Amino acid sequence: MGDLMPQWAGGLPAGAPPRPGTAEYDRFMQERERQRQLPAAERDKGTQPDANAQATGSGR
Repeated sequence: MGDLMPQWAGGLPAGAPPRPGTAEYDRFMQERERQRQLPAAERDKGTQPDANAQATGSGR
């Protein structure tokens, strides 16, 4: 029931993984395993913000 409720009402957050035993869960785990096998330099390219944006974005 919690996965049908919106997050503000106590449901699952938007980034929650799918429930085990579903086709979506199998695809999720395959993608997670693929990401795990990538070298760290390639894995982090899409998730880390630009270093220049961090250095100049503070406004100090």
